[in-house]
Amino acid sequence: MSVDTDLKAGLILEDLGQQLSDAVVDYQFAGGSHKFRIRRGDVTYQVDFPERVLLERQIRDLEKLVPQIIDQLMAAGAPRRITVGDSTQLGTRASPARSLVTSEAPEAD
Repeated sequence: MSVDTDLKAGLILEDLGQQLSDAVVDYQFAGGSHKFRIRRGDVTYQVDFPERVLLERQIRDLEKLVPQIIDQLMAAGAPRRITVGDSTQLGTRASPARSLVTSEAPEAD
């Protein structure tokens, strides 16, 4: 991890915490990925940013992405896990129709 990616991860954590004030947001770096675990009520979500995404993207791009992630988490039938990747919308490993998400259950605590 670099100072740059640490700063970006910290800003993402802060944005998630502020915009989801009724949730508990935890952060962990493991296996080359910045993992944000969001607990809202009895539901847990996970948002993963691979290290290379934080290295390659500007802070302003990542700040625009956080509200999109939150919208997806709050939608009916929301996925439990979102992995940010590199397609056109900052990307994902999912198809364009599900632009930022992969629908996997979060890892067990």
